[in-house]
Amino acid sequence: MGLASRLGFRGRLIAAMISLVALVSLVIVALLMVYLFEDEKSRALEQLAIGERLTNEVIDRRTELELSRLGVVVQDFGFRSAIASRDPATIDSALENHSGRVGADFALLLDSQGQPLASTLQRPFPEITPDQLANTRRNGFTRSLRAIDGMGFEVLVTPVEAPGLRAWLVTGFALDQSLAEVIARLSGTSVIFRARSDQTEGLSSFATTTRIDDNLEQELKGAPGNARFIESAGYFTRIINLGDSEPAAIQAVLLISRDATLQNYYRRAVEIALLVSAILVFAILLALVIARNLGRPVLQLASYARAIGEGNTPRAPAIRAGGELTQLRNALRDMLSGLREREAQIRYAATHDDVTGLKNRNALMQDAATLFEQGERGTLVGIRLNDLSDINDTLGLEFGDKVLIGIATRLQEELPDARIVARTGGGEFLALIPQLPPEQSSHRIRQLHELVESPLQVDQTPFSLRVTIVTMELPEDASDTDALRRRLNLTFEQAEAHPDAFTRYKPGQDESHLRELKLITDLHAAILNNGLHMNYQPKLDSQTGELVQVEALVRWIHPELGFISPEEFIFLAEQSGQIHDLTAHILQRVASDARQWHNQGVDAGVAINLSAMDLTWPALIQYIRDTFKDWHHDLARVTLEVTESALMEDPEEAMATLNRLRELGVTLSVDDFGTGYSSLSQLRKLPVQELKIDKSFVLKLDSEPQDQLIVRSTIDMAHGLGLKVVAEGIENLEAWQLLQHWGCNLGQGFYLSRPVAPEDLPETARSLAARERELTHRNPEYSE
Repeated sequence: MGLASRLGFRGRLIAAMISLVALVSLVIVALLMVYLFEDEKSRALEQLAIGERLTNEVIDRRTELELSRLGVVVQDFGFRSAIASRDPATIDSALENHSGRVGADFALLLDSQGQPLASTLQRPFPEITPDQLANTRRNGFTRSLRAIDGMGFEVLVTPVEAPGLRAWLVTGFALDQSLAEVIARLSGTSVIFRARSDQTEGLSSFATTTRIDDNLEQELKGAPGNARFIESAGYFTRIINLGDSEPAAIQAVLLISRDATLQNYYRRAVEIALLVSAILVFAILLALVIARNLGRPVLQLASYARAIGEGNTPRAPAIRAGGELTQLRNALRDMLSGLREREAQIRYAATHDDVTGLKNRNALMQDAATLFEQGERGTLVGIRLNDLSDINDTLGLEFGDKVLIGIATRLQEELPDARIVARTGGGEFLALIPQLPPEQSSHRIRQLHELVESPLQVDQTPFSLRVTIVTMELPEDASDTDALRRRLNLTFEQAEAHPDAFTRYKPGQDESHLRELKLITDLHAAILNNGLHMNYQPKLDSQTGELVQVEALVRWIHPELGFISPEEFIFLAEQSGQIHDLTAHILQRVASDARQWHNQGVDAGVAINLSAMDLTWPALIQYIRDTFKDWHHDLARVTLEVTESALMEDPEEAMATLNRLRELGVTLSVDDFGTGYSSLSQLRKLPVQELKIDKSFVLKLDSEPQDQLIVRSTIDMAHGLGLKVVAEGIENLEAWQLLQHWGCNLGQGFYLSRPVAPEDLPETARSLAARERELTHRNPEYSE
């Protein structure tokens, strides 16, 4: 199960709200911190810019102050007198005294041509170019900032006139620690003065108001010559180039500590973090409250939907929250209403007939099942309209529906005590009524029969119907719905075959029906698996006693039900549509057995019985041709026996099939002659070559004069028509000798031989041959 499933709706809602608040807070905090950082940085840079302007201003004001002092010196009478005296000692003394009075760190005096007159320096003094002297003469002074011995100095050149140019006074003022501290105090920054050393050609610090650690030293050394700012980890740094030389000989470096500047930033960051934490706590509490308020109606709606899904009809929950949840509640409520309405419609359609409004088969079976479960008793009455299909075909479906509605109304009026009256399909109605005493039951059913068949007014026209009524007593005739349906259909079939006023189910019909179903099912397997047995009964020539032909008789020993009579399973084969498969199977078996006999020296033709349905089998001719394609005799030795009744079912089709069989070359025989209804004129037209007198006329031939008359007349008539005659059912010598005497061509019966298995036929043939004298002996009493 996923995390989302475990959290549930409220958990996910809380998580979503907290995540959203946290995300928004983090974004705001990030933006705010970036803004504050940039603000602090801008303020620091602005302070450095102010510091730069202040540094220049302080140096300029100091220059003005120094020039004011130097103006007093160069106007001093004593100083000019000392210069005028040209006495070196006097000039040195005046220069030292007056330079000390203006605070100069060094001073030197040049004559009007720029040559040195005196100096307070012990080393070579700074070079003063003629251009600089010319600018001094023109501007009244010149100022330059120079690096001397790793120190920074402001060098001022002023003219000494008395009148006329007498000399040039050059003074140097150091950019010392005090100046740095003044600038640092006024600008609020740290100040470092750096000068280019003659030895290292690099810049080195000579005055500073802060401690220079190794990192700062390395960052300053690595800064390009024209850099104004340095990206330092500990400071916001601005570099000011002092003087006009390139690269700069003197620099003032202003520094503001990043830690000191960002202290406010860090303090605000802590304050913001506390504020965000408070907001998150508040958001969590708010999310819990909201989730609780939102989750309750969602859970209510979920329970509501679950109850609907379980088939209940719950009351819609009261949703305090409006908007979508109320709409969802209303939608579920409307859905439930529509669902219940459709269920009612479906339930009605499932249990009612849409034409008559009566209950349908499902409803009746449910009521019957309830009756069985409750151990109650009842009478099931079935009414089937025999003419409904004709009414629909001739008068239309609309008229037929009106007939059904009229019958339904009659049944409801006639059977007010019925547990249920239903139309179960087509023109069939079923009613389950209370069980009546036996002496009243027949009377009431007859009344119902008369009522239903009485003229019905349909569109102002009286209309009569023929109906079939059946009854079943429950639970005596059926104890469950399956048996009820099956036995009801059987009873209807029985009633249609016997046109009585009504038909009651007879116990045992269903068992017979089930037995037939089982035989039909198993017959198919028996045909496929060679489960049928073939027996053959010899036919002898009455004059010579020779075996001429054998009749194929199929037998079926069912593994569970035992011996099944040929009449029964052949009838079932015809009813189930398996008769053609059965005939084809028999033809194959006979052909195979005949080939075996031929190889064993038995010379006998075969006779095979055909069903009436075989005469309408289009493939019959071709199948016989294929089966006996390599037959060892002429096809005339194959006799196909057809009963009189089969010929009379569809004389035209039968005649056509017999003609094609005759053209094929087989011998055709009319089986069971004398028991059917064929006329002599019909018999005359049949393309048959043989009549087979039914055994019912032969069995007592020796003792029944009437049978003797019929058989003898039949033989004479058949011979008159050019037909051979076969008599079956010969049970004794007397009957055999009579048939010999009357000229019957072939004889068949237990006296001659019982049916035998195919493998026993050779022995039977030998046994018959051994009886030649007996079978050919004529009774002298019959000789005329």
